[in-house]
Amino acid sequence: MNLSKPEPIVLKVLSPWQRGRQAMDMALAYVPVLLMGLLAMLSYWLVKNTPEIQDEVLSPISKHEIDYYLKNFSVKTFQQDGHLQSIVFGEQANHFEDTQTLEIKKPRIQSIDHENNLISASAKQALSNVDGSEFQLIGQAVVVKNGIEKNGKKKSDDLELRSEFLDFLIDDDKIKTNQSVLMKKGTNTFSAQGLDYDNATQILRLKGQVKGYIEAKKKAS
Repeated sequence: MNLSKPEPIVLKVLSPWQRGRQAMDMALAYVPVLLMGLLAMLSYWLVKNTPEIQDEVLSPISKHEIDYYLKNFSVKTFQQDGHLQSIVFGEQANHFEDTQTLEIKKPRIQSIDHENNLISASAKQALSNVDGSEFQLIGQAVVVKNGIEKNGKKKSDDLELRSEFLDFLIDDDKIKTNQSVLMKKGTNTFSAQGLDYDNATQILRLKGQVKGYIEAKKKAS
């Protein structure tokens, strides 16, 4: 039996466009696999970086409201050794819990410094911290330090400070202001745009434009 002669195999040469299309089809076949891998990686990253939800205890927000008030009051503070440090008088005082401050109407303050000098202060209004160590005097603020008396005579002249704002630091024995201030020391008068007075060291700094009037001492006859 004679076998039929096989037909010759014809190899077709693909054109460049056909080869490109074939490569593109093969690449597109792997797109679903790549997308699945990308989604798996993204899911893992989200799990690792998602913060844990914690139960937060929400504290109540304090409102700026009066929690107690005083009328026609006086408050005394004492030093650690039992000696009187200061007395505060006022027509009315409102205490605010959120800021722990006391707003005082028409305050009058008397304080004893380290040399037992009496320092008196007054204003239309004052803001005080919780321990009464600082008073911010607002509106027609006046602070007067009486000179030391010895044998019935004054050793030093009275010091008087006047301004619309005076920061009176009782524990630190300091008085500060960043507003216009008038200072009187005996018969001498000075004005400035700010002041920093350390009563303990007896150092006084006048800030800004300073003007002064110094009375000449009379010659002994």
